[in-house]
Amino acid sequence: MDAAAFQDDLETFLTDMVWTFATHGGRSAAVVWPRGEATVTPALAAAHEQDGGWEQHLADAVAHRLGTLVDRGARAAYRTVRPGEASEETRVAADTFLLTLRGAVEARLAPLGPGWPAGVGRLRHRLRAGEVLYVPVGFSSALSVRTPALVMELTLSP
Repeated sequence: MDAAAFQDDLETFLTDMVWTFATHGGRSAAVVWPRGEATVTPALAAAHEQDGGWEQHLADAVAHRLGTLVDRGARAAYRTVRPGEASEETRVAADTFLLTLRGAVEARLAPLGPGWPAGVGRLRHRLRAGEVLYVPVGFSSALSVRTPALVMELTLSP
């Protein structure tokens, strides 16, 4: 695929994430099935496998564009989750998008403290490659897998 086609698919992919953020930002977690995932997800996974800084260059470019679209700073990090590994529940300190690039990840979320809209409660969801989970600040999050998984975390600045 040429660079222009990738950029078009990336823009569509990120736009779907932005719409989700505009709808759910700070109010509830949400699953995103972004268009363009058939191009974007493999490209981000392949970049992770390459040497020479390309991995972080592409990740940073994606984070920068997302940040621009939501008018906030953003940073990206790759995270490999090994079979049988389960992270402990941790407080989400900033609005975060979890993008599964390879494998499947089970995410368990819960709102912390009072003040959430009615109906916002615990969420357990299995994310497959190409699916995105928006997690608002003020939630707890824990991930587990049965097979190796690669996740990109896109975190927005407060």
